[in-house]
Amino acid sequence: MKFHLLGLALLLSACAQAQDVPKYPAPVQALQQKMGLEIKGSLPAPDGYRAYLASYRGHLVPLYVPPDGKHAFVGEMFDENGHDLTQAPMAEASRPVFDAGTWNSLEKSTWIAEGSPKASRIVYVFNDTECPYCHHLWAAIQPKLAKGDLQVRYVMVAVIAPKSESRAAAVLDASDPAATLRQHEQHFGNSPVQPLAKVSAATAKKLDDNAALMDQLGVTGTPAVIYKDAAGKIRMSDGMPPPDMLDAIFGK
Repeated sequence: MKFHLLGLALLLSACAQAQDVPKYPAPVQALQQKMGLEIKGSLPAPDGYRAYLASYRGHLVPLYVPPDGKHAFVGEMFDENGHDLTQAPMAEASRPVFDAGTWNSLEKSTWIAEGSPKASRIVYVFNDTECPYCHHLWAAIQPKLAKGDLQVRYVMVAVIAPKSESRAAAVLDASDPAATLRQHEQHFGNSPVQPLAKVSAATAKKLDDNAALMDQLGVTGTPAVIYKDAAGKIRMSDGMPPPDMLDAIFGK
């Protein structure tokens, strides 16, 4: 089986001298010492290769060491059929670890619920009122909510546009936030929900706290969906999920 490496950023000879029992192969140690590369963990790799999840200047990169152990390559690996062997393992390895504390933090955040309060399936969605993909997700969820065993909790954030904060505040400060959010989504693009002229300090703090939670969980954009899979493990889906993923997250 042949493998091809694309976008190689580094090709180093094993010139680093071993110190006692090295934790990593010599070229990896050289990268650590000379370039400040930080190893975050390991990645799956074909037989004979060793692969690492590394951080370089704040960016996560895949690092491969071939069977000879004398070189290190940064880049994506493909098999002879053109299948990407790097992207999926990178995505999985770089996801933050979610636990019961994560779910507890979400429960304590400021959210707007849609669906049955007795639902056995609860899903959190980081939502920005100005996000078109959030709107598409909202529309896709509606038939699933109608089946009665789903509650979606929209964690409101303001990250997309200048109007995000003031319109999110208008939704949160409404006498019926859920109805106001629905009204906004039903008329997305021509929303009757007008941004507030002034956002109160209390509401601004709620949005700031939600944004801080977003950062803490490693969420980089909206929509972001956090849910429990069939085994009860907490998962995250970024962006608009594909149809099969929608069913897995929100039910068929």
